[in-house]
Amino acid sequence: MRLSHSKLSCILTCPMTYYLRYKVGINLKVKKPALAIGSAVHWGIEHNTDDLTEYWKSEEGLRAFKLQDNYTREQVLCESMVYGYLKHKDELFDEILSYQGEKLTLLEEYHELELYSELESFTYKSPHNFMGIIDLLLLTNKGFIVIDYKTSSQTPDWDKYLDQIYRYIYLLKMNFPDVPIIKIGIVNLRKASIRQRKNENDFEFINRLKMEYELNDEDYITYHEYLPEDLNERLLSDYMKNLSKEADMAELIDESNNFYINYNEAVGVYGKSDYYDIFYHTPDAFLLYNISDNIYNKDFDTLESIRDCRPLDMLVIESKNVLNKYDTFKANIIAYYSVSNSTDKNEIFEHLKKSYICDDELLNIYWDTLEYEMKSMTDEELKKLIF
Repeated sequence: MRLSHSKLSCILTCPMTYYLRYKVGINLKVKKPALAIGSAVHWGIEHNTDDLTEYWKSEEGLRAFKLQDNYTREQVLCESMVYGYLKHKDELFDEILSYQGEKLTLLEEYHELELYSELESFTYKSPHNFMGIIDLLLLTNKGFIVIDYKTSSQTPDWDKYLDQIYRYIYLLKMNFPDVPIIKIGIVNLRKASIRQRKNENDFEFINRLKMEYELNDEDYITYHEYLPEDLNERLLSDYMKNLSKEADMAELIDESNNFYINYNEAVGVYGKSDYYDIFYHTPDAFLLYNISDNIYNKDFDTLESIRDCRPLDMLVIESKNVLNKYDTFKANIIAYYSVSNSTDKNEIFEHLKKSYICDDELLNIYWDTLEYEMKSMTDEELKKLIF
């Protein structure tokens, strides 16, 4: 099974959340503020700029923050946090690139580095594929330095990140066994709770918030370091064995389709689940979500990979025979044609309704999508598709 820490944590915490997010592809249209701020700040740090205009206009940015004339407080906060970080970046890197009284030479730096490794299984014949993303990996003349960025409302408990640290160590050792890891650190950017004053315009508020981060960096920008010798090798070994067992359980849940709702997590410490409104059948909950699906947009004459959710999509938590994916629709059309040789739309739709819960409007959209797709195919491609 291919897993990341977020996928593994998700399926073990609430299998139905995993099913909706990763199997069906349903997500909130608007990200929660905490996640949205974290993503924006990471983008600014990676691109070395506190001008996040390009990010606000990107697909991810538009999902998290609706483009508008005036910045929201969250957008102002994001740019101010990155501004404060960049103002003190040189001081931070002086500390990060110091080791045993020596100034290290920075050879390469890698942002958002994806690493893959096999994770042994105690249950299955094949190992699991495990993936992790390191925010910043620095290659120096002495070895690797791993840096992770966090955004929080207060100074975090550093020990709660030890499992993530052990993952980084494992992935780096598997991929680069000959390069020592000399430092692992976390840079935490704390969110300021400052509000805009009544007689303060947007420009004044932005500048005041930026100045707060520039002048009071010790309150808002924290660097914590884990030295390799401070990390327990036995705990690393125990952690990885336990991670293998967790991965085995994840695969068992996945292959058995045992996607149940963990109602204890629907309203957790950090607020409601992203899927609370689906779990509790909130009226018109479908308006809050979109879904990954390939559909033809007549207005723009293009194929799109995401559509707004419909009431039909909310039924997937109760039934596995909901027809809400174009790929499933197309496969059924081809199978039916190969047996009946019929291209009669009404006949085909009636056939589908015998096996699936359907939405008439969505079926027609899928039909238009299939016609659009077939128009752009060559004769050879059509033959392969049908026969």
